[in-house]
Amino acid sequence: MGFQSLISLCILSLISLSSVIFAQQPYARKATTACENTDNSTSVLGYTCNGLNKTCQSYLIFRSKPPYNTVSSISGLLAADPSQLSQINSVSESAIFETNKQVIVPVNCSCSGEYYQANASYVVEHENTYFIIANDTYQGLSTCHALQNQSNIATRNLFSGTRITVPLRCACPTKNQIDEGVNYLLSYTVDWGDFVSSVSLRFGVDTGRTLEANELSEVDSTIYPFTTLLIPLQNPPSNSQTISPPPPPPSPPPPSSPSDKSSNKNWVYIVIGVVAGGALLLVIGAAVFCIFFRKRKRKADPIIMSESFEGYEKTLNKKMEEESEEFLESISDIAQSLKVYKFQELKAATENFSPKCWIKGSVYRGTINGNFAAIKKMNGDVSKEINLLNKINHFNLIRLSGVCFSEGNWYLVYEYAVNGPLSDWIYYKEGGPKILSWTQRIQIALDVATGLNYLHCYTNPPHVHKDIRSSNVLLDSDFRAKIANFGLARSAEGQEGQFALTRHIIGTKGYMAPEYLENGLVSPKLDVYAFGILMLEILTGKEAAVLNGGEDVHLSEVLIVVHHEENAEEKLRDFIDPSLQGNYPLELALLMARLIESCLRRDPSSRLSMDEIVQSVSRILTTSQAWELSNNGSSSLIFFLVGNSVLDCNSNDETGPSPTFLYTCNVEKPSCPAFLIFKSQPPYCSVSNISELISSDPSELARINNVSMLTVFPTDQEVIVPVICSCSGQYYQANASYVILSNYNTYFTIANDTYQGLSTCDSLVQQNAYDVSSLLPGLELRVPLRCACPTCNQSENGTNNLLTYLVSWNDNVPDLSERFNVSRKSILDANGFSEQDPTLFPFTTILIPLPTEPSSSQTIIHYPPVTSPPYTSTPRNRRPKTGLYVGIGIATGCSLLVLCVVLPVAFLRHKKKRSEECPWNYGEGKRKQVLPGDLLVSIASFDQVLKVFGFEELKAATDNFSPKSRMKGSVYRGVFNGKVLAIKRMKTDASKEVNILNRINHFSLIKLHGACEEHGCSYLVYEYMENGSLRDWLHRKSCPEVQSWTRRVKIALDIANGLHYLHNFTYPAYMHRDIKSSSVLLDGNLRAKISNFSLARAEERGASGYASTRHVVGTRGYMAPEYLEAGSLTPKVDVYAFGIVMLELITGKYAIIMQDGGEVLLSAAIFSIMEGGNPEAELGYFMDPSLRGNYRMEPALRIAKLSVACLTRDLASRPSMEEVVSTLLRIQMDTQKSESLYVEVV
Repeated sequence: MGFQSLISLCILSLISLSSVIFAQQPYARKATTACENTDNSTSVLGYTCNGLNKTCQSYLIFRSKPPYNTVSSISGLLAADPSQLSQINSVSESAIFETNKQVIVPVNCSCSGEYYQANASYVVEHENTYFIIANDTYQGLSTCHALQNQSNIATRNLFSGTRITVPLRCACPTKNQIDEGVNYLLSYTVDWGDFVSSVSLRFGVDTGRTLEANELSEVDSTIYPFTTLLIPLQNPPSNSQTISPPPPPPSPPPPSSPSDKSSNKNWVYIVIGVVAGGALLLVIGAAVFCIFFRKRKRKADPIIMSESFEGYEKTLNKKMEEESEEFLESISDIAQSLKVYKFQELKAATENFSPKCWIKGSVYRGTINGNFAAIKKMNGDVSKEINLLNKINHFNLIRLSGVCFSEGNWYLVYEYAVNGPLSDWIYYKEGGPKILSWTQRIQIALDVATGLNYLHCYTNPPHVHKDIRSSNVLLDSDFRAKIANFGLARSAEGQEGQFALTRHIIGTKGYMAPEYLENGLVSPKLDVYAFGILMLEILTGKEAAVLNGGEDVHLSEVLIVVHHEENAEEKLRDFIDPSLQGNYPLELALLMARLIESCLRRDPSSRLSMDEIVQSVSRILTTSQAWELSNNGSSSLIFFLVGNSVLDCNSNDETGPSPTFLYTCNVEKPSCPAFLIFKSQPPYCSVSNISELISSDPSELARINNVSMLTVFPTDQEVIVPVICSCSGQYYQANASYVILSNYNTYFTIANDTYQGLSTCDSLVQQNAYDVSSLLPGLELRVPLRCACPTCNQSENGTNNLLTYLVSWNDNVPDLSERFNVSRKSILDANGFSEQDPTLFPFTTILIPLPTEPSSSQTIIHYPPVTSPPYTSTPRNRRPKTGLYVGIGIATGCSLLVLCVVLPVAFLRHKKKRSEECPWNYGEGKRKQVLPGDLLVSIASFDQVLKVFGFEELKAATDNFSPKSRMKGSVYRGVFNGKVLAIKRMKTDASKEVNILNRINHFSLIKLHGACEEHGCSYLVYEYMENGSLRDWLHRKSCPEVQSWTRRVKIALDIANGLHYLHNFTYPAYMHRDIKSSSVLLDGNLRAKISNFSLARAEERGASGYASTRHVVGTRGYMAPEYLEAGSLTPKVDVYAFGIVMLELITGKYAIIMQDGGEVLLSAAIFSIMEGGNPEAELGYFMDPSLRGNYRMEPALRIAKLSVACLTRDLASRPSMEEVVSTLLRIQMDTQKSESLYVEVV
């Protein structure tokens, strides 16, 4: 023991010496962000008070976010002097900072005990926790532990109105730093994409100094968002340093310094260090090896191992009610997605199930590790609900986080939905109703529809919920809906359109479909019917079964009566929830009523599918959001300014020139060229599509936007559209025409969604003879667009053109004046504004008077630059430090000894270990002991998610892995009880893939059936995909199905749906990182499923971005440029790769092709085609010849353009998978329509 103590003392001495030599304060890494971390060290409580001065001037970086986006609010939050804050940021004391602007905050930093801190105070708000206060409100400038240490108040006692002290992380320079010229330390809050090098460059500091100030090294310089980095400064920071610069060019290699006496001395020190370090490590290594060897011998005692195994065996032989907590914990270790709680934990979480924690029925609110959870006590068989919830993973379905079994009762632990069931919010209760806005109601309907669509179409197997009702829809803190109560849910396997039968009719009165009540027929259309009733309740605020004139009547019957009366709109207005007080667009309410009626049809086959419902409700939500943004009750803007009245289709004011129609005609100039601003949105995102929609000359549109005729604009790009504006009666207008595409088009959606407010409801109604209820697909409407010509006064003052500008978020008159280089007064006068009330409303139009034509430079959206990758610091003049070189020598010596001695030993031990145990585990982040096979089987039978196969089963299924069973590589075809599955022998650690596939469930993602371990090798058993990989299929030209254009669009849509699910609906969200044609498999119906999840990883994102990696792996031709160059990891990496796969689908070519005798990326080839003089013709030559021309060029061009959008270098312009899915759906619908028309003609 004395020898070990001596060794420990030596090591501690070395560490202390190193600390003095190299650094000032340790960088906190992720420890500051986690409230659960029990390490109350310097890193989490503050910076050590080790400076030359006990108090000093210090600085913080705070990113402005409402409500903390003004000088006064930020000063109040951080207890700073507002005059000093405004001065150092070069703004006035009344300034409002733009969102995410980095604000320099001067503070007085002083020692408080053993740590530096600047003190602020904060009044706790509703639902605040220490985590939220530290990492959200204060953006990591304080920590959970520091707040708890300072306030001494438990999280559960943080009541609204409580004032707490907030210690802010700051520090004063040490003596060494002051000697080197450092006068200030700035606490910089790290953001996503930051590197030490890029932050240092911004503040004009050498990277080496920043590394030293934070005890980091160039070898390990990783920094994490929401942590603080100390920046050593000679002078106070300036406002110019808070503006992110563009990425710097790669640094040249540092010049080699000339050999001199000083450098020779340095090498002497390094050699001495190498020898000393090696000798020291030899002594330490020998002692550790002896200690470890003795422990290893004791661990290998076969008697102890035998006792451990017998303990497992005894556990396995007990019945479920007698299972020990140890066995349940072993189940949790395997499943990972399901935590097994001890009953004592639940008692502590609910204060022994006290009445104050009671929510409703047998549900209690509990606090587990500082987070709320809902704990439900259940009797009887809960296996069905556990099994289903453990198989599915979707944002809109309630998440089961754990279970507990005690004294014959089950306790299920769910995520906590703060706002409770929907029924509490839409039915009238004593004391007044809880009111939901119109848009909140539509969002809730969309959430429920999306969850049901996932259950019906994308789970494997598909499921029917069977009990959709308002009390089974829970609302989280953001009023987003989650479907709960899966006790009646059942599998819905079978062919589309088929029904299952049951004699056990159970459900809730008013929600059960007639075919289920009368004949026991079960299908997904059962949920569609119930969803229709739910939407009706949301719309009316009434229960499914209502009392009407003393008679018990179904709500659906009342709707049918209302909908078919002559004055249906007025009747519907009386029927809608009075708590809305008329704050809703009647046309959208009518649209919802139509949708509800289509869900409640008696014939199940004529009801809509949930997929169709999701698309319809999504469109209604988009338009509702536009309506809500502009509907703030103001009608003070008259004549020229439209205000928010353009969004109301019910204006009856005909007392004069109405702003809800068009701009009044100036008879002195009856016609003129004019310009409109249109924001590109699929499918209207190309020169040709926008020109056609707005009836503009495409060549003129291309010229004025400085693009080619074939350009595809990024989503939301402002496009200048030239039109001819002329008088029509008393109003100016430019005429366009529009063909109605679906039953859900209304004047409201056409004016405000399709034409983005460039037309109005009233003007559409005035100029078209069709009633709202008669707008059928195929009808052509006249669309008057809002434009105007300059008046005489404007012409005399130099105005030659008027631009109709679509107002966006945060637009204001001064900014528009600066942007278009015109006077503020001219805009005010042109729109009838006064200086006192120049308010602008989103989704409305204003006129911009221009002396010349508008230019494309006035519509360019400036995106933030991509953060450069880390680079090595430049040399600087510093005095040589003997200790530094000795330290380097010690480190080098230790490293050499590790390479020469420890690594060979580790290799031998690893080689021996591979023959004894499996190289993979089911856990995440920590090593698991391989459990005996019988135990794995028992666990799997309980969990029912992952089957553990015996190796003999695999041998029997594959004829002992015979060549005739081999499919490709290490994949074999096996037959298990008549069912064909695919068996893959894994060469590397498969734990990551097992864990991910065990957590997700989607039709478009490959299903993992089970696993096996034998002789240190892993075998994964997947569903069998008869048609192999998409890559093979595309080049198997003999396959007749390869000629189908419709099939290829469907495959693209399958892949897009799978990625959309991974990015947006799983918990946690995932990135695949290896999308390619060989990772897409095709089943017997040529439906696509994404496979190969070995590189997949959970998204690590915060409020402003995503993670990065230095370990760039993937397949050449599919990797996005930002990932290749900077290791930036976002879902857009998958979007880029998907763009390549789409190109492979339409061209039949590989991601890398041979062209002109050399290799060319497919992405480069398509850009060359689309930017050429005749892309349509060139694309025709580039298309897959095996299609034999059996496709229309228009949708082919649209997919090519969508691919180009996915491959754009600018991340902000690259579409999300949600947008990709939406675009592909439209292409698919158009393709199906054209094919059906062709069949009819033939």
